[in-house]
Amino acid sequence: MKNFMILTSFLALVSCKADAQKLKFFTIFSEPKKVTKKVSETGKTHTYKTRQEVTERLDPLIFMLSKNDETLKFRIQGNISSSGHSIRQVRKMRYEKGEQNGNFITLRYFVEIKKIPGKESADVKGYNYSKDETYTIPKDVKVINIELYEDRINDTSVTKPKLIAQQTFNFFDRI
Repeated sequence: MKNFMILTSFLALVSCKADAQKLKFFTIFSEPKKVTKKVSETGKTHTYKTRQEVTERLDPLIFMLSKNDETLKFRIQGNISSSGHSIRQVRKMRYEKGEQNGNFITLRYFVEIKKIPGKESADVKGYNYSKDETYTIPKDVKVINIELYEDRINDTSVTKPKLIAQQTFNFFDRI
């Protein structure tokens, strides 16, 4: 019984640490809305239905959560559209370390978006995503540039990734 408790506690600690680095998804929902509009030429009112998003879309951003001398913690967030006959899903987020030029380094993150066959529900307008990252800052680096790209992996009309967010962090106060 004691070994089971130790194993359970260890697994709980490990899962808490791993959960902080997971890519999180949130559905962007919409609901029907009646709109009444008066036609100026005839003077009659016309009522029709439209859909209004009830979930807030996250703007594509990269922002700092915390920093100390050795590490930088930041969040990457954004959204993708997915509705009607165009189902798009975030497959994964991959990281590429750029080259270091003196005291400047670039980190690139690619959100891989996959288009799949089928039809999305009328209530779904897309997906928000966010991921918290921790980067160990090398001693000689003073400026970190982080770029976020959308990479549509099976869409033949888009051939190269699109830059959607960029943020630069300066650490010139480091000794």
